[in-house]
Amino acid sequence: MSSTISAEQQFHSDLSKNVRALESARRQINIKINDLLRNGKDEFSLQIQTKVYLLIYSAWTEACLVKLIHTPFGFTLEEKKYILKDKDILNRWKKCVNTAFLKFSKSGSDLPNKKQKIHKLLDNYLKTQANIRNKIAHGQWEFPLYSNNLTHDAEVLHYIQLVDTIQIDTWFEIFREICGIVVGLIDARSKNNHRAHYDFYFEKLTKIQNIIDERKSFSLSDKKILLQQKPSRSPNQIVK
Repeated sequence: MSSTISAEQQFHSDLSKNVRALESARRQINIKINDLLRNGKDEFSLQIQTKVYLLIYSAWTEACLVKLIHTPFGFTLEEKKYILKDKDILNRWKKCVNTAFLKFSKSGSDLPNKKQKIHKLLDNYLKTQANIRNKIAHGQWEFPLYSNNLTHDAEVLHYIQLVDTIQIDTWFEIFREICGIVVGLIDARSKNNHRAHYDFYFEKLTKIQNIIDERKSFSLSDKKILLQQKPSRSPNQIVK
């Protein structure tokens, strides 16, 4: 006997296509970046592809957010409108987290600390990244400006010059775990004592710390050496 899919479930399924498309784009851009790193002779093209990679990261984080907001049986229509009316991606994510926490009927003493921890993770992996993305999207690839377009934004220029594929790879992997934490919040139900949240929260935080520890000593030079020792890879065999 086949089950009937609701309009909400179908909409969520369709939104998943955006996430999958961007993950496919990530695999494709990694192939190009890896080939450039392996060759090591075209620094300009590498810089271009790295900027494109950052744009894909920003687009992916937004697609993931919209998909989460439309999780079936998650938020009410009014809650969705409240979250989505904010144009700032970081504020949207924080509103999503805050709204998800509202469902907890018993306010444990650890909830404010958990909310603060999630907000800090969002700041670390969205705030500067979104700022750089905005400069790049507005054509400021080499000489970023403040929003008034009258003065030079030296701080963003510094970050643009520092960003490489290793950092963006790390952002992707960490933000995937952040999404898992938010999934646990949205899927938490009072009837099972919000078990989904508690299971996901500590598991994902541990994974995030592991990623940070594993990647902190891995540089772009290390990746170049690994790539030069191996042949070109298919989209499903990416050196991270």
